[in-house]
Amino acid sequence: MKGWVVLLAALLAGCAGNETRRQVLADPATPPAIRQAIEQEKIRVGMTKQQVIAAWGPPCGYCYGTRESSWGDTWEYNVFGTASSGIGRGTYLYFDRTGTLTGWSD
Repeated sequence: MKGWVVLLAALLAGCAGNETRRQVLADPATPPAIRQAIEQEKIRVGMTKQQVIAAWGPPCGYCYGTRESSWGDTWEYNVFGTASSGIGRGTYLYFDRTGTLTGWSD
């Protein structure tokens, strides 16, 4: 049963990311370089949180690495890791107080 709950949560998160993607790409204020990055499922320094969600989907909501602080927020992705990074090693995205992406870990 627990596995189904995790799968359902992942599918619903993907749907939320797709809707955000459509909205961000339809927005004429989205710069061409950001639009191209989103279409290629890449992120760039200077993106807003909505633009990051449009490119990668929402961050892991239950991970230790996703947290808010007074200086900015940290989002965690790739919860289960990959062959190159190992199990449990995520990618961490760092946002400043205004919600602008300032960098990430590899």
